[in-house]
Amino acid sequence: MNGGTRPVGWIQAARKEFEGFPAAIRDRTFGGALRPVLAAAAAAFWAAGAGAGMDDEPLADRLARALPAIFPEADSLGPVAGDPPAAPALAGGEAVGYLFSTHEAVRPRGFSGQSFDIAVGIDLSGAIRGHLLLEEREPMIDPGIVTPEATDRYLAETHGHDLAGGARFAPRHVDGVSGATISVVAMRRAVLAAAAAVAYETGVLEDGAGGLSLDRAAFAPRDWAGLLADGSVRAMTVPAAAGDPDSAATVFYAALATPAMIGRNLFGERRHRNILDAAPYDSQHVVVGSVGPRRWLPPNPWLVDRIADARLVQDGRTFALLTRHFSPARRLAAEGAPEFDRLARFAIAGGRGFDPLAPWTLEIDSGGRAHALPYRVPGALARGPLAALEDAGLREPVRVGIGGWRESALADWQRLWIDRQWDIAALLVLLAAATAVMVLQDELARSRRLHRAIRVGLLAVVLVWLGWIAGGQLTILTVVSAFRAAIGAADWEVLLLDPLLAIVAAYTALTLVLWGRGVFCGWLCPFGALQELLNGAARLARLPQIAVPERLQQRLWAVKYALGAGLLGLSAVSAGAAADAAEIEPFKTAITAAFARSWPFVAWAAALLAAGLFVERFFCRFLCPLGGVLAILGRAHVLNWLRRRPECGSPCQVCARSCPIGAIARSGAIDMNECLQCLDCQVDYRDPHRCPPLAAARRRRAAPGPPGLKTAPARP
Repeated sequence: MNGGTRPVGWIQAARKEFEGFPAAIRDRTFGGALRPVLAAAAAAFWAAGAGAGMDDEPLADRLARALPAIFPEADSLGPVAGDPPAAPALAGGEAVGYLFSTHEAVRPRGFSGQSFDIAVGIDLSGAIRGHLLLEEREPMIDPGIVTPEATDRYLAETHGHDLAGGARFAPRHVDGVSGATISVVAMRRAVLAAAAAVAYETGVLEDGAGGLSLDRAAFAPRDWAGLLADGSVRAMTVPAAAGDPDSAATVFYAALATPAMIGRNLFGERRHRNILDAAPYDSQHVVVGSVGPRRWLPPNPWLVDRIADARLVQDGRTFALLTRHFSPARRLAAEGAPEFDRLARFAIAGGRGFDPLAPWTLEIDSGGRAHALPYRVPGALARGPLAALEDAGLREPVRVGIGGWRESALADWQRLWIDRQWDIAALLVLLAAATAVMVLQDELARSRRLHRAIRVGLLAVVLVWLGWIAGGQLTILTVVSAFRAAIGAADWEVLLLDPLLAIVAAYTALTLVLWGRGVFCGWLCPFGALQELLNGAARLARLPQIAVPERLQQRLWAVKYALGAGLLGLSAVSAGAAADAAEIEPFKTAITAAFARSWPFVAWAAALLAAGLFVERFFCRFLCPLGGVLAILGRAHVLNWLRRRPECGSPCQVCARSCPIGAIARSGAIDMNECLQCLDCQVDYRDPHRCPPLAAARRRRAAPGPPGLKTAPARP
């Protein structure tokens, strides 16, 4: 069911509102000079109106809007009741299902840390009838990344899902929403969790032992051979009596006739319905029959209290077959059923503690000993949580991933990690390569050619695979989500729904402590890699490079710190506003959406990349709020392996002039808050042709001198 969601992001909202103004107003505003003003005003007006929604509009009113879409046969909505709250969908005064909202049922939290309002309906059999997406505030649900329509299509795959079936919901089309994995998975999880909670609250699902219950309603035609084949009916042969040549073997049969899949096939629809109607709902019905001479039923069962030669045994308890709950039978309706010599049905009252889902045994006394016929209802007729079904031995566990993990025991985020296990393996190799660069930087810096090849190669992999293919671009929103989780405004588990982002974030946190911000910003940021590679191409094309004066650069550096601190502060007040303000980052446009967004976003990203052609890493140096926050967090790093000499800065300025981002002051000191660990300065430091102290030492060694005179090498 497609639903109307609000436009995501104030820019889109403002643009839509502005387009709604009459053309005369739009065109007579100083040639469009006031368009930004009108757009901002429209955005403010829209934001004020958007406040009325899941937090303000009564649940009954919101559900009433969704009723026609989810239950078209219903003519009214009953009162909202229960915890979680739900309202019955009524057709002619009779309930056909229940309607509820994820917002009230499970209070979900998405990537932004905010709830979303999805109306969901379940029918009386426990199947999801449909949904209507009423309101969401997810920053990644965006026409340029994952449209609301794609989100609706993804959620629509839950329609028809049987909550009582015990099977895990498996989405079929994830590619269409891969740009907003965290958001849409959180929505889908909320739909399923809310549906299950309401189903149990309203009695649509009934708990049995261990949270399991018998599927009484499911039915498909089965002949006698089919019932034997799937274990619905079990057989046992009792041999002829020893020493009696005239006796013959007897075949005994047993079955649980309560579920329609077995009882209706054995007795026929009408008789089975009459059997169930005549007994309490919690009664169980066992059929025992035999073909052969062995007599186990007395000639007149009603003259005794119980069947002496037959009983049920379950978990050490004996359940006598009482004659007051005995019904004789002559034949069964299943095609191919044998002609029974003795056949009976026994009702076992619910209060006796018989568990229809647990194994039991039919014991028959014959020839002075008891013969045991083991029975258990087929696992397909049990419903409940998949893990509980597997624990009870009613389903075979499904193993997934390299480690053979039991699927039912996995949380949503763990299942997503296993689904992307090969991407994770590739990412770990990439992170190992970045770590090796940091650890072996002295050896790497000895060869300018090797350093350049490794740097360009790693940046290309980071851009193309990690950024555009795998979607592993860390953004300020990742830090915002972690910050909101730290203050209790979001769930930590939400951050694990995208495994690559979680791993990159954890690795970045570790390297902040060791080396500072430079490892991520210099080697693992896809947008940073894009800027540097484009600037390298610009240099090859001999585009002029602008050297920003040191004093001006220091003032411009402060901008990114202010932006980072401002976004973190804003997120504590409003996650939605912080998500909108985070559009200053071009990461979503240039990397996550690969420029497939509306023109204002593409124009902004293109302008930043164009500036980077003339000022290397322009955005990283002056505007990146993520870089500002990482620089602050990495100030207290413990390792500083970048080597310097006393001559650095006085008088030598080689490294200061060659640093691509101006992180080396004229004094020779490296500002580690700005350094991207590119190692260019270390290559110059090791180059005997570029580094003046090394060049002087090389010349002294090459110059002839008095015999025996040795020249001291330059300090390493």
